[in-house]
Amino acid sequence: MNLNNIFATLDSQIPIVALEVLSPEEATIIQWLTTQAQEKLESPVFFWNLGVSGLEQCLIADDGGLVFKPVPEYKRPAHVDPLLFVFDYINNFDGVGVFILGDIHPFVGKNSPQLSWEILTRTKNLYHRLKPTEKRIIFLGQNIELHESLVRLIPFAEVPLPTVEQVQEHLYSYLNYLSESATEQDVPFRVLLTTEERESLSRAALGLTLEEISDFLRLTVKERLSSNGITIDRTVTPLVVKYKTRLLAQMGIELGKPATIPFGGLDLLHDWLIRRRRLFTQQARSLNLPQPKGVLLAGPPGTGKTLIAKNIASILNLPLLQLDIASMLGSLVGESEGNVRRALKTAEAIAPCVLWIDEIEKALSGSGDTSGVSQRILGNILTFMSECTAGVFVVTTCNDPEALPTELKRKGRFDENFFVDLPTAPERVQILKIHLERFAIQVQQEYLEAIAENTSKFSGAELETLAAEAALLAFDEDRPQQVSLGDLEACCQSITPLAVQDAASVERMRSWAKVARPASSTVAQTTKSLKTARFRNMN
Repeated sequence: MNLNNIFATLDSQIPIVALEVLSPEEATIIQWLTTQAQEKLESPVFFWNLGVSGLEQCLIADDGGLVFKPVPEYKRPAHVDPLLFVFDYINNFDGVGVFILGDIHPFVGKNSPQLSWEILTRTKNLYHRLKPTEKRIIFLGQNIELHESLVRLIPFAEVPLPTVEQVQEHLYSYLNYLSESATEQDVPFRVLLTTEERESLSRAALGLTLEEISDFLRLTVKERLSSNGITIDRTVTPLVVKYKTRLLAQMGIELGKPATIPFGGLDLLHDWLIRRRRLFTQQARSLNLPQPKGVLLAGPPGTGKTLIAKNIASILNLPLLQLDIASMLGSLVGESEGNVRRALKTAEAIAPCVLWIDEIEKALSGSGDTSGVSQRILGNILTFMSECTAGVFVVTTCNDPEALPTELKRKGRFDENFFVDLPTAPERVQILKIHLERFAIQVQQEYLEAIAENTSKFSGAELETLAAEAALLAFDEDRPQQVSLGDLEACCQSITPLAVQDAASVERMRSWAKVARPASSTVAQTTKSLKTARFRNMN
């Protein structure tokens, strides 16, 4: 069911619907439901949840705001269950009415520890008995997941996050409202935003609800109030990004920072990304070209998969969101899945973007999960990947592909499954050079090639450690930024690569790589030159 036809659904003798809404928008949605019910059904609207002492009628005030008025006829005896009583009240209500019942879905929810068979049965009875009447019920709340016996009875809809056009319209109207309020108080109010700056501000606010945007604007106005009045200009844009970052972090979503270090090598992966970069442009969307779905990056720990994920966002010129599934796992049944659904909804609102899920096997392996949470989270992610057309490019990294569910790694789920192996000799030269240059250190190419020959089992992370240790060694010996081949050789001897410590797991992963695409070109084995060997022993 679509949100826009919720009242057409209610008018077609379907007496109960469920509507999922984000917490900040509850009052706004109740106001919208009240207005729509009055216009389309000519019906009064009532609100009830366990937090109110009785039933309240929803009214629209003269200024357009929402008002709750207690219903004096609603008198619940102290010993009666409040939810059962409101069901009886609705069943016996004489007349027309739309009843919004807030947060009752845990009592009729799938796998919910609060599931009440009596309330579940009452709900089914009400569904059939209200059909011929003009009484309707809307279940309102967050993370709604109805019991199997209700899924085919009660249509479900969710309130989407606003589009960029809706955000722009809201910013325009709310800034006008704030301007009028300031004028009434003789406070100068200036909006110094060009058309382009307004659009940038709107795009920066994507992922927030309209109510959260209103909260941000009021907060900004209070903070900017001075003797010269209030000025809203382009400096507000980074502030809304900061505000959004804080809110999203509470949901387990991090707004990733652009990569500051390029990745060395991985030429096949880099070329593959470059060829798909233009598919995220407006031109490609206007031609209805399919949007790339994403990539699975698997490989031994330390091969740079995290760095690659950050660089993918830079290569595709898209914002980066990091989804931390572990932080979304809640103690309540359905809470984890609801958190993941909201995060995916947020990514879709911000799209086009890169959505990065790090070490996905830890969250979705299902090891020790007897409640099925991992499987339901996996289902949410798979459904999102198959249905989302907004341009969310999913990047998942994995250290152990054997621990992943088969449904996730099968061919066609992602655009491509890439295997990120230990770097080849030319890639090791590039990686060492990149990390040494971070310390403003220049080392002769021959030295780098010599070290690359002796570090065949080093990962990218271990090469980064090697560069840092050599820089520290030179600094300790009062030779800052003057790293010699001897320094690199000495530090190399002190590092035991993971590929040596746990050779079996690396080889096991390489066996999986036969069904994946290599991220790097293979390098033909060559005989080490005398020149390279000679440089190995130089200080």
